[in-house]
Amino acid sequence: MPPTSCAPCARSRTAVTEQALMLARLATTSAMLRELTIDVTAEQAARPPAPGEWSVLEIVRHLVEGDRDTLLPRLRRMLAEMRPVFAPRVSDAGDTSDVTTLVAAHGSARAEVLKILGGLDAAGWRREGVSPSRGVLTVEGYVRSTDAHDTEHLRQIHEARARLGLRPKRCEARAPLAVPELIAAMTAAAGRLRAVAAGLDEAQRRQRPLPAEWGLNEVMAHLLHVETELFLPRLRRIAAEDCPTFAPFSPEPWARERDHGLTPFDDSLVAFERARAETITFLRALPAGAGERPAVSGFFGPMTLLQYATHAADHDVEHLAQMARARATALGPR
Repeated sequence: MPPTSCAPCARSRTAVTEQALMLARLATTSAMLRELTIDVTAEQAARPPAPGEWSVLEIVRHLVEGDRDTLLPRLRRMLAEMRPVFAPRVSDAGDTSDVTTLVAAHGSARAEVLKILGGLDAAGWRREGVSPSRGVLTVEGYVRSTDAHDTEHLRQIHEARARLGLRPKRCEARAPLAVPELIAAMTAAAGRLRAVAAGLDEAQRRQRPLPAEWGLNEVMAHLLHVETELFLPRLRRIAAEDCPTFAPFSPEPWARERDHGLTPFDDSLVAFERARAETITFLRALPAGAGERPAVSGFFGPMTLLQYATHAADHDVEHLAQMARARATALGPR
């Protein structure tokens, strides 16, 4: 049987393919905004990461106003009028809503944009308008600039998160690590995992901080599971196939299959170390340019091999923090 792949990507890298990937990225931006802001408090959202820089709240507001107040009405005019000339946008006080409300507003506006774009034929993509800053633009050119604008500001939010001390979410921000950085981060993971469980007996490693939260043994078993059955196989598929498509992954059905709290932590860790060594060997052997090979995730949308590998590295960080909380619970008040 032929490999499973994204139909537009399975063809040569034509304009049609690029257009399909662009629309798929546009369709995931609101979800990525939600992921990048869901753990940001109101105080953190309003705080500029450095003097003269935008806060997370200001970045999200800018994206909302860009879609709702600029792109959407201009797009409608471009399709209804012959080369409309757009007036410069007048700055005002801006939307004073909180981040959650603004993210929802972005989702609504972006859904309208995608509904319009999804119904366009080739002639519709070539329709033109005149921007006050960029001159004549086709619909495709305007949408392409919006795609780049999304990525620019998702990465800006990630940088603000880093300065606020929040955990990395680079894949949501479409911000890949370079291969040497990935190898360094992935190599360090096993030692950090061993350290977080050091000095605890098996009963403590099985202990859950709360009934619905995993203990150390369960988290370690999960990390082994995704390394062997998700991350490394998918990285290999991206390297070998033309734009494979991956369904969203949920760990809950797997977790319900058996009580992974009973799986000894050290057994899972040793198996993880072997699997992680394979992943690192794979990354070291990547030929030039392979890191840019595309795939389509059911959650992240279009992504490169290096972006997906970065997600694997960030996944370590997420679960190490979870393990640290479980360790604190197991040790009790001090």
